[in-house]
Amino acid sequence: MKIKADIKDKIIAAANALAGEGNDNPTNDQVRERMGGGSLSHISPVMREWREARKADVAAALEMPADLRKAIETSAGQVWTTASKLASITVDTVRQEAEAAITAATAERDEALGEVGRLEARIGELQQALADKEKALQQAQTTVDKERAQNAKLASDNAALVTRVDERDEQLKGLKAELKDARSDTKALQAELVEIARTSRQKK
Repeated sequence: MKIKADIKDKIIAAANALAGEGNDNPTNDQVRERMGGGSLSHISPVMREWREARKADVAAALEMPADLRKAIETSAGQVWTTASKLASITVDTVRQEAEAAITAATAERDEALGEVGRLEARIGELQQALADKEKALQQAQTTVDKERAQNAKLASDNAALVTRVDERDEQLKGLKAELKDARSDTKALQAELVEIARTSRQKK
């Protein structure tokens, strides 16, 4: 499709204006908006040509002289050589530091393992001491239980003895009462005997 020259000029002018404002790759819609309208069927092919022309201009502007390219290549080679040497030195330094760190870490690990062994041994001692104390506690509890049983038996025996003593007290009280009665009877009999003897003497 043939596009009129004036339309093509407007499209290119809008694209250049956008590029001048810093938009190096304006879209078709942006160009149409800058134009204030237009058909994308016209804008699209013109913008395609404009972009190709821009690429060619940029490539020409960026084309490097041979002397400059050679100088840069030489400088780049020197930089690479220096960087390689520095990298080698850095690798050796890192390797040495890593080996030192590994040695220190190994020493710390061995020390930690030794401490773990010591703590495990101490834990074993404490566990044995705890087992011994538990055994002693069980034995003491058994002894206390036996003594409690003996005390209970003694208390029961003591209660029985108290009961027997109370019974003996009651019996003793009864015997005392009987003895008192017997003494009274004896006095009465003695009085009767005295009276009988007196009466007998009077009759004679």
